[in-house]
Amino acid sequence: MQAEKSPGLEWKGTAEMAEKIETITGYRTDPNAYVYWTRDTVRFSDVDRYRHINNVAIATYCETGRVEFAERLWPGSTAGETAGWVIVKLTVAFLAQAHYPGEVRIGTRIERVGRTSATIGQGLFKDGACFATSEAVLVWVGLGQGGGPVPFPAELDARLRAEAAQPELAAAIE
Repeated sequence: MQAEKSPGLEWKGTAEMAEKIETITGYRTDPNAYVYWTRDTVRFSDVDRYRHINNVAIATYCETGRVEFAERLWPGSTAGETAGWVIVKLTVAFLAQAHYPGEVRIGTRIERVGRTSATIGQGLFKDGACFATSEAVLVWVGLGQGGGPVPFPAELDARLRAEAAQPELAAAIE
């Protein structure tokens, strides 16, 4: 049985595969689950010879959203000068094909907060449909402490926990 095609995107797979992917990615595919949005342009260099957005470009779109979100949450946290974020894990679920040209909307949110790390969930949307989701684990490191994990500053910890409980951080660009 062929899975239904998402609007504006091509999908080739079984209904069973589509159901498994939905279980793995869950609510990340729902644009209503995000209040923080970033946009990026699909460049010609982002596509393969079939005009599909390639996996490297998708990771870059995730980075765009993740870095803008981190800077909005805690300005200077990605500068690499004192303490800040280091990504230790990135998992991407490729849900459907997306093509050049166009614009990608990246929804980003905090999903889990630990003592020295946070998990960020993202959904990537083109033409109104989710074509990829990601999960990134970021660790807060202190460059003055040898570059290892250090606990979040109290104010950042409070912001992260508040965002995880009730997302309110909104981007200047909706």
